[in-house]
Amino acid sequence: MTPQSFPFSKNRYFPRKRMRSSDFIREQAYVERKLAFLSQWDFGAGVALGLEVQRVDGDSLLVSPGFAVDGYGRWLIVDEPAIYRIRALHGFDALHGETALLWLAYHEEHTDPMFVPGDQGEVREYAAARERFSFYLTDMRLLPEAVGRSTLFSDVILFEDEDLRIRQVIPRILPGHGLVQIRLIVESFRAEPLDIALRYSPELPGVQAAEGGQPLGFDQSIRLGAGETTLTLTGKLDTTAQAVLLSLPEKGFLLEKRGLPLRAQCHFREEFPVVSGNPLAALERRLLSQDPQELWNDAAEDIPLAGIRLLRCGDQTMLDSVFPLAQSRRAVLPCLKEQLLECGAFFPGPPPAERPAAGDLAPAAAISEPQRQMATGTVILNAGLHLQEGNILCSDEIAHELGPGAVFIEFGIENVYPAVGTDRNYTDLLLGDASLFTQASGTYERGFDRGVRIHPEKGTFELAVRLKGELRQAALRLRWFAWRAEEHASHQMPVGTLLRLEPDVTRVAPGASVNFIPVFERGLGAPCDFLIPDKQSGVITENGIYTAPEKDGLYQVCAQIKDRPETRVNAFVIVRTWMEGTEHGAGSL
Repeated sequence: MTPQSFPFSKNRYFPRKRMRSSDFIREQAYVERKLAFLSQWDFGAGVALGLEVQRVDGDSLLVSPGFAVDGYGRWLIVDEPAIYRIRALHGFDALHGETALLWLAYHEEHTDPMFVPGDQGEVREYAAARERFSFYLTDMRLLPEAVGRSTLFSDVILFEDEDLRIRQVIPRILPGHGLVQIRLIVESFRAEPLDIALRYSPELPGVQAAEGGQPLGFDQSIRLGAGETTLTLTGKLDTTAQAVLLSLPEKGFLLEKRGLPLRAQCHFREEFPVVSGNPLAALERRLLSQDPQELWNDAAEDIPLAGIRLLRCGDQTMLDSVFPLAQSRRAVLPCLKEQLLECGAFFPGPPPAERPAAGDLAPAAAISEPQRQMATGTVILNAGLHLQEGNILCSDEIAHELGPGAVFIEFGIENVYPAVGTDRNYTDLLLGDASLFTQASGTYERGFDRGVRIHPEKGTFELAVRLKGELRQAALRLRWFAWRAEEHASHQMPVGTLLRLEPDVTRVAPGASVNFIPVFERGLGAPCDFLIPDKQSGVITENGIYTAPEKDGLYQVCAQIKDRPETRVNAFVIVRTWMEGTEHGAGSL
């Protein structure tokens, strides 16, 4: 929170009041602080949209456009892609280790200069302040907790080194009779996969293994990707005690990395209150009892965007890779969440399976998108420092998300570069032989042989590039396009089960209209026939638009998949003349 935000102070106006410069400053500060207060308690702090960080080459990184809210509630909008050389970023010269953090900071750029009278002649001032942003680097460090997190969770770092960090997270209040999760959050600071073996056996008196669940511990080998991996233990409490003492014995944690056994770096022992009712309600009461000023005391002013790894060789330092930070560092946009919830009401039944990200090996047939005929995406190939003519770079398998079967793939090399004489960036997409273009915007002056291998049964593909000359870039950014011809677009899910009509029961006035929609499960929808058993029950069109009769009563509407009477489902319409002074749906027929 901005220092001295409370209490808010605003101007008091009265007739013939003489406004001074301090009054205008107070007016502006009042509006800014009220807006910051709303932003903090509505959004939180962190990245809200975009602002993804990618490695361009061994000396540069790319930040995509986006929106963020800093620890003071100020809004930062990056309106176009930005390329920065890491050596030019503030804080680079002060870095010590091989991992660092990239930060986004708010600052103001004074504009519209003018001269005003001063004690010793004219003084130069600026009439406007333009809200801008800047980026800087710091050594890797533990980030401040999100607001209220320490009130809700016990979050303990069990192990941390230059490759990874392992945190143990437990709710502060446990249910006396119910299930509870203990989570290990493993953050990997490396771009390439990291193989570890982990044994975790905490002492949990009063906590039993959930029925059909995993045992209360881990002893397994794990391959970590860049970013965050969550491991979960689910236990069940059945106790009348008011508190339980949870701990991690010395031999309860063992990490094996690159053949080296490593122990926990802290001794965990903590008492947790137990409630007989809903623990979430107890946590909510605890959170809402906090002083709002104290909740924000530890909030970071600036916004962490990503972690970076450096390669050091003597006096030379190069950018090796970029890795994402934990999702808990992101801000929340309530309006977008509300729209997603509203959109979810359009999809009755079980939610669709989560889509695999580009590069995952999950078959694209699991995605129910039969109408989709085209997709695109990017992939970055790390070339290293000394890639010679004839060397080949290959991608991992990429899911194109069009489903199994024959597809067509085209790809080119995407080149983002600064425009001369401006602060903007341009993007070239180089298809075919890049050497045909004059210097190819000054970056890719060598040609490339390109190849694609498609796996129709898995819905995936691989990309390959062979160099026709020595490459100066340390990475290639490829943009791919996938599409399916009409004759190959027959891989559709079977017709689903007709469950019901929506609405299934409705109340209307005489002569009113209702649009009935058939609801399907486990498959695609199909054309339906609509009918009314009784000729006096109103009329319905072939599209399911029903018009009620003029007489009060209870009427039935039916639907079935065309030529399949065994699939028939029913809905009911209550027709009632609304009497003055009564609410819709009140009373009886």
